[in-house]
Amino acid sequence: MESNGGIVVIDAGTTHSKAFLFTRSGEPVRSVKTASARLSDAPYRAIDPEPLVALARDAIAEFSADVPVDDIVCCAHGSGLALLDADGALALPIMMYEADPPAAIKTAYESMAPDFSEVFAPTNPMALTVTRQLLWQEAAFPEAFARVRTIVPWGQYVAYRLGADPVSEVTALGAQTHLWDVRGKRFSSIVREKGWDNVFAPLRRAWEPIGTFDPGSSAPSPKGLGRIRAGVHDSNANYLLYRAAGLDRFTLLSTGTWIIGFDGGIDLDTLNPDHDLVTNTDVFGDPVACCRFMGGREFECIAGETDPGPDPLATMRGLVADGVMALPSFTESGGPLPGTGGKGRIEAARQLGAADRFALAGLYTALMTDLSLTALGSTSPIIVDGPFAQNPLFLGTLAALRPGQSVSASMIADGTAHGAALLARFDGDHPPATSLDLAPVQPIDGPGLAAYAAQWRDAAT
Repeated sequence: MESNGGIVVIDAGTTHSKAFLFTRSGEPVRSVKTASARLSDAPYRAIDPEPLVALARDAIAEFSADVPVDDIVCCAHGSGLALLDADGALALPIMMYEADPPAAIKTAYESMAPDFSEVFAPTNPMALTVTRQLLWQEAAFPEAFARVRTIVPWGQYVAYRLGADPVSEVTALGAQTHLWDVRGKRFSSIVREKGWDNVFAPLRRAWEPIGTFDPGSSAPSPKGLGRIRAGVHDSNANYLLYRAAGLDRFTLLSTGTWIIGFDGGIDLDTLNPDHDLVTNTDVFGDPVACCRFMGGREFECIAGETDPGPDPLATMRGLVADGVMALPSFTESGGPLPGTGGKGRIEAARQLGAADRFALAGLYTALMTDLSLTALGSTSPIIVDGPFAQNPLFLGTLAALRPGQSVSASMIADGTAHGAALLARFDGDHPPATSLDLAPVQPIDGPGLAAYAAQWRDAAT
C-alpha cells in the first residue's frame, strides 16, 4: 500500500556518512553528515559503526518532525562484513578495506581464489576482497571466528542496528567480493567449500521490508511506519536511478572515492582483470560490466588542499604547455594500468602551487578515466554522476579525450541517495519511473591536449 510519508536514506560512506530525507515523490528535503570513524584499538584497521548508528537514529527522529518517516533504506560500499555471534553482537570488528593482510594470508589466498570467470573480479590489494578478509579473520582469530553465527554485509548491518532482521543482499554480495558466482547467481565456490554460505544471513531483495525502526529505549518513537528495506550497494543504487529513468545503452560514471563505470551492453567475456575490469550485480541479480579505479582518492592525493584558483582552465593549459604530468598510480589500486599501484609521481620542471595541483588532479583523473573506458570498450553516451559531475575541468577534458561519445553531467546531487530512495517506491518488482536532469558537456578547447595525452599515455605505460 502506497503511503505519503517520507523516505530516509542512510549512506555509509568511506570518508563521510550521511542521512537524507526524501518526500514520497523522491524530492530531497534535507540531509546531515558525519565523518566516518575507525576503531583505534582493533587488531586491524576497522570501522567504528557507533557514530553512524547514532547519526542515523538522531536523524530519523529529527526528520520525522518534518515528514513522517515511513521507509528507511541503507546503502554502503561492498567491502565490509559484520560477523555476529549468537547474541547478535560483533564477534570481530568490521574490517576496513584499507587494512593490509599479512603476507601469509596473501600467499594462502592465491592458491584458493576463485577463477575470474566465476567471480569477475581480481584479488584486490589491501582488504578490498572481503572473502580474503574472512580467510584472515578465520586464520588469525580462530576462537572469535568460531563464535560467528551470522555474516551480514556492511550496509545490511547498519539496517540491523536500526531494528531490521539480519539479511544479505545481492548487490553487496556481487560487488567484486569473491563471494558471488556471477553467472551462477549463487555463493562462489570458495564460500561453499569453506562452509561460509551456511553462515551468511538469508538473501533478500533490495526493496523488501526487513523490519521496523527501533529508536532505542531512551529515544522517542518517530512518526511514521519506519519500515526498513534490505538496502543496496552504493554504486548500484546510483545505477538504478538511471535504469529507472528508462535509459537503455549508456555508460554511467559513478564517482566519489572510486570512479566506477557501468555499461550493461558490454560482453562479460571481453573483460580483462589486468585492467581492473569487473562486474557489479544489479538489484535484480544481473551482472553489469564495469571499469574502476580510486579516482576520488587519487584526486585528493594530487590536489592536496582544495583550491581551484581563479581560472582552472587557464591553469590546466599552462600545465599542458609546460609538460607537467601526474603519472599513476597514487593508491595501491592501479586501475587500468596494472603494476602501477603505489608508484604515483608528479613530473614538473617548476614549482606547483595549490591551483596547479588542483588542475593537475582533474587532468590526471580524466586521463585515467579515458583509459578505463577504452579498456572496457565503452562506446555509448557517458553520464557522470557524483562529485566529479561538479568539476568542469574533469568533464571538459574527458569530453575532449572521447570525441566519439557524448558526455553529460548529472545535475542531481547525491545520485546514490536518490537511487536508494527509489527502493521504497517499488511497485512489486518494478522501480518507479523517474526523470533526470542532465547537462551536456562541451569538450575543452585545450591547445596541445591531444599531443599531451599521447605523451602521458606513453609515460604512464
